[in-house]
Amino acid sequence: MMLISKRSRRKSELFDSRFRNGEGSDFPLRQYMRCKEEFSGGLVHLVLLAAFFGTLLGFGDTLNNLFLKHGTDLNPGYRWIALGLLVIFLLSVLRRILHKVLDLKDVRKEMALLKTEMSRRDV
Repeated sequence: MMLISKRSRRKSELFDSRFRNGEGSDFPLRQYMRCKEEFSGGLVHLVLLAAFFGTLLGFGDTLNNLFLKHGTDLNPGYRWIALGLLVIFLLSVLRRILHKVLDLKDVRKEMALLKTEMSRRDV
């Protein structure tokens, strides 16, 4: 039972919580819809991470060309330090992409389990 309002101490029969103990006939459907929403949001995040990775690659190429054309009188260590930092950023984004793919894979497994549970309940 839920409180009628935040200040009220009375409980109402009309406002039964839909998040109670995972019970109810439509609980797997709610979980499936939540997983579907999480999956679509995760796909958008994955696309944005991939675009960011591509942008960093383009920036790395530009940075390398900048040092090759205009940095001939500079210490060559500056170029390698800048490119090394960029590689660290690229590896960090690549790691995030890998973890996002693994998370999406887990969400798909959970969606498949919920779908089979819903079909079992329908029969």
